[in-house]
Amino acid sequence: MKLIKHCCPSSSNQPIDIRSKNIAFVGNPSVGKSAFFSRITGIGVIVSNYPGTTVEITQGSVQIGNRVVNVVDLPGIYSLGAATEDEKVSKRYLLKEKPDVIVNVVDATRLERNLFLTLQVLELGIPTVVALNQVDAAREMGIEIDSKKLSELLGVPVIPTIATKGIGLDEVMKKAVDPSLSSVGRIHVHYDNHIRYAVEDLGAKFPDVDEVTILRALEGDVEFIELMCEKKVAEYLFNEASTIAKKIEQVHGIPVSDTIARDLYGEAGQIARIVASQHEVESKLKCRIDSILTSEYVGIFGLVMALLLTFFVVFRGGGFLEEGIVYLFETYLIEPVRLMMADSNPVIRNVVIYSLIGIEAGFAIAIPYIGIFYIILSLFEDSGYLSRASYIVDHLTHYLGLHGRSVIPLVLGFGCSVPAIMATRSLNTMRERRIASLLISLIPCSARTVIILGLVGTFVGFWAAVSIYVLETVIILSVGWMLGRALPGEHSGLIMEISPLRKPDAVATLKKTWIRISEFIYVAFPLLIVGSAILGALEVTGVLDTFDDFVSPVSVGLLGLPAFAATALVFGILRKEMALEILAVLAGTANFLLIMTPLQMYVFAVITTIYMPCVATIAILKHELGSRDTVAISTFTIVLAFTVGAIINYVAKYWGGII
Repeated sequence: MKLIKHCCPSSSNQPIDIRSKNIAFVGNPSVGKSAFFSRITGIGVIVSNYPGTTVEITQGSVQIGNRVVNVVDLPGIYSLGAATEDEKVSKRYLLKEKPDVIVNVVDATRLERNLFLTLQVLELGIPTVVALNQVDAAREMGIEIDSKKLSELLGVPVIPTIATKGIGLDEVMKKAVDPSLSSVGRIHVHYDNHIRYAVEDLGAKFPDVDEVTILRALEGDVEFIELMCEKKVAEYLFNEASTIAKKIEQVHGIPVSDTIARDLYGEAGQIARIVASQHEVESKLKCRIDSILTSEYVGIFGLVMALLLTFFVVFRGGGFLEEGIVYLFETYLIEPVRLMMADSNPVIRNVVIYSLIGIEAGFAIAIPYIGIFYIILSLFEDSGYLSRASYIVDHLTHYLGLHGRSVIPLVLGFGCSVPAIMATRSLNTMRERRIASLLISLIPCSARTVIILGLVGTFVGFWAAVSIYVLETVIILSVGWMLGRALPGEHSGLIMEISPLRKPDAVATLKKTWIRISEFIYVAFPLLIVGSAILGALEVTGVLDTFDDFVSPVSVGLLGLPAFAATALVFGILRKEMALEILAVLAGTANFLLIMTPLQMYVFAVITTIYMPCVATIAILKHELGSRDTVAISTFTIVLAFTVGAIINYVAKYWGGII
């Protein structure tokens, strides 16, 4: 997606220079990089204090003077060591695409930590401009940074900026396209003598290989070497570097990568001490709030209360809005169309009606639940609370093979699975995203809650409904525990900086919410409508009746359900609460005690709560994980649901009178 915008003044009489530069934005998470990118391009990327928000590469264009410049927003990373998926994406782009200029966005409040990445970026030899961002927040913390001195030490332009207010951004971009910007005369990190001698030795043997590639070879970064060298040279270099690295490790007693990281941090710390000064400021209130929010007991209690309040607001507010939206659709669109097409071809009529029902379902999910949830989520993100929540639950989520960052997607699942799965982008590895997405698919969302409360809670009893939630919790914890130990892939810990507490911006919050809702609409709506149309055609052609007969040995014999319940379960794929609505239509009454036993209602609710996600969730799963994982998750939930339902049916009948 590209959008041309005049970032700097230009005369209309000047011809456009078609020779474009490629500029890559690089920086740690939460430094304001995405805010910077969004400001200069006009593209509405998500702006967030939560580490890892920018997971995918985002591209845009901007006109500076008479030149069109291509800009790329790379994922927020802490280093080029490629320990996470984000770092791998950024490293591959920088090495393979080779941008003309790098804009390294640095957080002035965390200068030493950010300079670690800056020094690695400078070693690549690509012309670089450093945007010293959040200087206003640094001043509030009593930190003053001499940007001119920092520029002299790094050997590259350093421009103070405040991305959220647009201050300094034009100057950064002007410097980035300045023809005089060069990669010569940069700082050279003072590495340990053993590292320096090893680089010199390998440099003599491989004269065509640059110094940074040799350093990565000593660290054992195979991917880096393969991207920079021919295959035979890469293999030879890796073997030679490994031999030397073992000797260095014997002397130091630590891996070479740790030695190099230590030297980089030492250099970054030395630079930070020279250019930054600290003076006392009145920030005791924020420190006290921070200590409360991150405390072991009070912090967890506060998080539980915040999540419960969020769930209450979303459930109540979303339910209220959903009821109104459904009423408007049914009264002014679906019913008039149904009457108008009463004499039409049954197949065409059903396809149209069910397509409209699919649109209704999409709006009823997107506007009430996703909208409210994302407004609250944006407030948590922009205030800095999410990073604190991740910190305090990190230990607990490790039992599920995840880390603290996964708490928000999991909680989102209680409202709606769609935004929850979209939120898994903040996780570092595909392994974690797969685990989180499967667990989210099992969490009772608001639509499943309608079935639990509307069927079991109303006709069987309150505690029977509560027991379903308890059963779901046990299943989710068990599945998460097993996946955490059995699923192959990379394990990552929670490495993050807790960003300063800030007052959220109302405009930014609403803008971010709209971006997220619109993404759901563009991705999920087409599949939602197509899926609805297919179900409508299957219903009128009698395929579903044939299906009922075909699965009756399972639905009736194994699960003990009425024959028509199988069709209701199929419609639950379109929209979960529709399973209950169709059940009432097929039964001819909403008083389920007349046509079902308490055990049948309980089993039906349990199966509906566990089995295959709705069409909207399936669409998002396919978009986020791909077809293979989507099929695997859907198949697993179906098998699990039928297995649990059969066990409940058998145990209840065997012991008699349990339900």
